[in-house]
Amino acid sequence: MSLTLQDVAKRAGVSMKTVSRVINNEKDVAEATRRHVLQVIEEVGYVPHVQAQRLASGRTHSVALHYPLTNPTLISNQVELNFITGVAMGVAQEDYFFSLMTGPLGPTDLLKVCRGAHVDGLILMQISVHDWRVELLRQNKYPFVIIGRCGNNDGLSFIDLDFEQAMLEVFGHLIGLGHRQIGFLSYPLSWREKGLGPAVRALEGFETAINTYQLSPYYRECELTIESAYAAADDLLRECPRLTAFVVTHNTIAVGALSALQDRGYKVPDDCSLIGVAFGNESELIIPPLTAVDWPGHEIGQQAAQMLIRQLQSKDPFPQQILVPPRLTIRRSTAPAPG
Repeated sequence: MSLTLQDVAKRAGVSMKTVSRVINNEKDVAEATRRHVLQVIEEVGYVPHVQAQRLASGRTHSVALHYPLTNPTLISNQVELNFITGVAMGVAQEDYFFSLMTGPLGPTDLLKVCRGAHVDGLILMQISVHDWRVELLRQNKYPFVIIGRCGNNDGLSFIDLDFEQAMLEVFGHLIGLGHRQIGFLSYPLSWREKGLGPAVRALEGFETAINTYQLSPYYRECELTIESAYAAADDLLRECPRLTAFVVTHNTIAVGALSALQDRGYKVPDDCSLIGVAFGNESELIIPPLTAVDWPGHEIGQQAAQMLIRQLQSKDPFPQQILVPPRLTIRRSTAPAPG
C-alpha cells in the first residue's frame, strides 16, 4: 500500500501542513524541522503525488494540443506526427504534462476545457483564416498559441510558414531551370472552402507566381491520398502533355504524382521535375529525394510549446509572432527543363 502525507506526518511527529510545506520547499519552516522531515521521507520512501500538488496550487502544469484531423488516418503520417511529437517534447522539457485532442470541438466543449481547469493553456492547429476557436479563446482571455495564422492576428501568438513567399520561391527556382509549363497540385478543395490557412495561402501564392512569371494556370486540388493525387496529376497531364514540372504541397501528393508520371513513362527529373512546399525530413525518403521548401514539423511544434509556456510563466505576456521564411533545399527531383 502506498504511503500518504498523513503517514509521513505521523512518523515525523509534525502536522501534515508542515510536511506539505517541506515538500513544496516553502520558506517558513525551521531548518532543523525541514531536515528531519526530509530524512523521514527518504527513510520511508515517500513519493509525493505530483499531479495532486499541482492541482492544489491552482495550476495543472499541463497543456493540450487541439489538432482536429480532417482525415484521422493521417495521424500515422510522418508530417502530422512530427508536429505532435515536437509539441510533446517541448512541453516535457519544461516539466509540463501534455495531452492531445484530435476530434472536432464545439464552442461549448472548448469553454469546458477553458473553465474546467483541465489544462493551463492550448496550442491550436488547422487554423482557418476566420477561426472561431481563436476568437472564443481571445474573448475569454485564455492562454493559447497557434501554429498557423488568421486573417486578423492582432494580439495573437503564432508561428507559421510564409506560404505565399514559399510559392514564389519554388516557381522561381523552376523558372530559373527553364521550366514554363508547370502544374500545381494543392490541398483539398474542402480545406479551401473551410478557409484553412495553408490551402488559402498556397493558392494565393500560386496565383501571384503565375502572374509574376506569366504562366498558364495548370492546377488541381486533391485529397491527401496517393490515389487522389495520382488522378489529379494524370488529369493535368492529359490537359497539358507538355508539362515539365509539378509543384506539390504534401508528401502523399508527391508520391501520387510520381506514380502518375512513371506510369506515363516520364522520368523524374529528366523528363519532369517535382518540387514540394512545406515538407519535413520525409523529402529524403521519396525516390528521388525531393527538392522542397523545408517546414520542419518537429522543431515548429517545440517552438510553439515553448512559446505557450513562456506565456504561462510571464506575469505580463506579450504576443510573439514568428513568420518562418521559406528555405529551399535542392535535392535530386529537379533538373533543367528538357529541350
